[in-house]
Amino acid sequence: MLRPEDVETILTTHDLSVYLKDMVQKEDRDLKIDIDYESGELFINCPGFSYGLSVTTDPFGVWVISEVISQDNDGIFTQSGNLHKTEKTMTVLRAVASWIVDLEESTRKV
Repeated sequence: MLRPEDVETILTTHDLSVYLKDMVQKEDRDLKIDIDYESGELFINCPGFSYGLSVTTDPFGVWVISEVISQDNDGIFTQSGNLHKTEKTMTVLRAVASWIVDLEESTRKV
């Protein structure tokens, strides 16, 4: 369960990557979600799925959530152009949670 004090500790994309890695391990999901942090940008994807998320911040500290797509489902992702900016960390966490729910629902349909 997400507590308000958890959100208050997430100030950077690195903090977010640590939090998400811990959350995914605790949940023990069968999806094998990859959380990759590099040079201020966080990539979240799942092997076998053609879309993921990229999270970064702009120079003013605003979160930028972008959809990334792998055309050939080969693990090489490009930005789709769909992005959302927010000042609220909770919005970022909700976007990641929504993405995970979409993955889970798509695996149930198969």
